[in-house]
Amino acid sequence: MSLASQDDFYFDPFSAEVIANPDSWYRELRDHHPVYYNPDYDTFFFSRFEDVWNVLRIGKNVLLATETNLPTSDYLRNRHNSEAPPLASTNPMAPGPQLHSPYYEAMHQLHIGPLRPRAVAQLQQFVRQLAREQLDKMLPRGQFDLTSEYTAIVPARVICHLFGLPLSVADEVIASVNSIGRFKSGRNGVDLTSFFTELQKYIVPAIQARREAGADGSNALVDGLVNYRQAPDNRPMSDAEIADQLVCAMVGGMESVPKVSGGGILELWRHPEQLAAVRADLDKNLPIAAGEMIRYCAPAQYTFRTAHRDVVVAGQKIRAGQRVASMLYSAARDEREFDNPDDFVWNREIPRVISFGAGQHHCIGKYLAIMEVQTLVHEFLSRVADFDIDLSGAGGNVGYFQRGWISLPVRITSLRD
Repeated sequence: MSLASQDDFYFDPFSAEVIANPDSWYRELRDHHPVYYNPDYDTFFFSRFEDVWNVLRIGKNVLLATETNLPTSDYLRNRHNSEAPPLASTNPMAPGPQLHSPYYEAMHQLHIGPLRPRAVAQLQQFVRQLAREQLDKMLPRGQFDLTSEYTAIVPARVICHLFGLPLSVADEVIASVNSIGRFKSGRNGVDLTSFFTELQKYIVPAIQARREAGADGSNALVDGLVNYRQAPDNRPMSDAEIADQLVCAMVGGMESVPKVSGGGILELWRHPEQLAAVRADLDKNLPIAAGEMIRYCAPAQYTFRTAHRDVVVAGQKIRAGQRVASMLYSAARDEREFDNPDDFVWNREIPRVISFGAGQHHCIGKYLAIMEVQTLVHEFLSRVADFDIDLSGAGGNVGYFQRGWISLPVRITSLRD
């Protein structure tokens, strides 16, 4: 596929117009500019499912997030590379997303233990209990916020549990995550420095606690990183280096599940016939419906990579040093992959899932996220017979790389027997 004629069309993912209403822009990209080059950013934007899928699966350190996977517009505008940038530092260890193979995979392996399928299955009863306890508090009130008081707070407490943090700090942490990623006038992108420095104040105490406890492996999210030794001098990583490896686990665990779960319940409410069909057999049907919730409601908009050598992507020549942007949200709405993709269809067949990424940078918390979405929605629908959502009072997180509902006022009209 060659670069389409751009004519007078100009796409800037950081512009207020795109952020306010990305769907029409993505449709224009897919239909007329599937490989769009923005000269100001020296970046190629890929919007169709097949192209995004293929870009993400290119390995051998060809496309890396060395510069960052979420750059600001100022960064892209002011830094055009004449050649491939240096690989990320491994001494000190750069933040996980920036690393290249084999270091990227090594850091993942050191803290993926509690996120593997078997460990996630063992965690489900804990998640279910948290969900039930929260519903026990909320349902008697008759009205509450579906996201902030249910689908956000439960996953946030799960993440705190995995880090060994008090569950009481969950509200504070999720508020910080939402604030950093939210669109603000005069800002030109997500300040990743703020992400790392803001969240370190929660993560570093957890690391220090594991050091004091001997890091005996009982906390599989942290202990492997504490015990890691860097060759050739057998150097341990600092608290800050370890925290940099764990930021993605914290952000991902608190950012996506609330929006998918809350948005999924909203879509079922909007389609009563689909809600009835799912409720006919929750145990059987909800895992299927959760797949569509993830496709339809997953909030990640895009991810950037830098070419470390010349490569051809979707028929387009990319020079070493140039960037590519994989438009995840657009890919999940591609008519070439899904029939009527703008419609929510609870039992849609989804042969390929793009919402968790693919290839080297696939989401480390994929299995935990799927389990939490299924559990949160299952527990809500098991307890609530009828409900209304007040969209006039709802609030969306208009963000640079994440979109979704952060406030959904719900009124419970009847409970199930």
